Amino acid sequence: MLSEGWPFVCEWPFRVEASLSRLYLRVTFNSIPILPIGFQRAGFRAVLTVDQYAASIVEKYRIVPDTSSTSHHAADKLVPLLKQWAKQYLQGLTLSGAYAKNTAISLSSHVDLLIALSPIPGMDMKTIFWNLFKYLSDQDLHPRTRDVSIRLETCGAGALAREAGAVSVDLIPVCRERQTPGNDLFNKRSGQAVHTDVTRHVHLIANSGRQQEICAVKIWRERMSLDFPSLYLELTVLRALGAERFGQLADNVLAVFRYLSSKFEQSVIADPANSGNILSNDLSASDKKAIAKAARDALYDENWKKILW
Repeated sequence: MLSEGWPFVCEWPFRVEASLSRLYLRVTFNSIPILPIGFQRAGFRAVLTVDQYAASIVEKYRIVPDTSSTSHHAADKLVPLLKQWAKQYLQGLTLSGAYAKNTAISLSSHVDLLIALSPIPGMDMKTIFWNLFKYLSDQDLHPRTRDVSIRLETCGAGALAREAGAVSVDLIPVCRERQTPGNDLFNKRSGQAVHTDVTRHVHLIANSGRQQEICAVKIWRERMSLDFPSLYLELTVLRALGAERFGQLADNVLAVFRYLSSKFEQSVIADPANSGNILSNDLSASDKKAIAKAARDALYDENWKKILW
């Protein structure tokens, strides 16, 4: 503790008051709040900048891709089951999505597993999607459908769940012709098969240098309970930060909020692998309005403990 005569009061996030004998200092922070986190030498208290605070929250929830990780092991546990379902039509199983892009957070899916299939006679993508769902249901794995994937909460019932631990795995069945770029998947929102290239998505985001900002916005999305599909979110962040410098996490998150609050509702975001696949059509006007309002509220409040936690 500080010695007597050195009272310190912090009203998060904007006001710090300190007194030393008869000298009083009042500092008001309008845009760069600080957090007391400990003491440095000579009795002074160290502070955490908003960039450091935002980075600490990102690292708290970010899932680091690693072959020894719980997420990786959970996906491995599903391989025999998926091979049994796909049989001779299986081309490969690949870790994909946010996990491969290094933008996965533990508040949502832990790992995505791409199930590449060759075309199955008499079955379109919609039929394949729901066939996999029924198969997993019959295995007592309690699957849940999402936009283009089927989620398994491996902490659920069954021996598989007990072995894998409490991890979410999103299974993404796709069909592709051999030697042909891209793949087809089923979009539950539209009810249609969509041609895209998941590998291209992974390469684009993984090499963008914006993974921290994307993770931060995903954390905010989960905390605000917003419906904002991940690829749509990731591409929106890239567009919002097109002219912004790297290495300024807090400022860049605010730049994304400014974009969301003023331009997002009117913006058209297309799949970079298929210009005819308009991702921004996956959300209703009311869903977009909710995202824009939440962004305006965050900008107005400026309290980082209410933005990311």
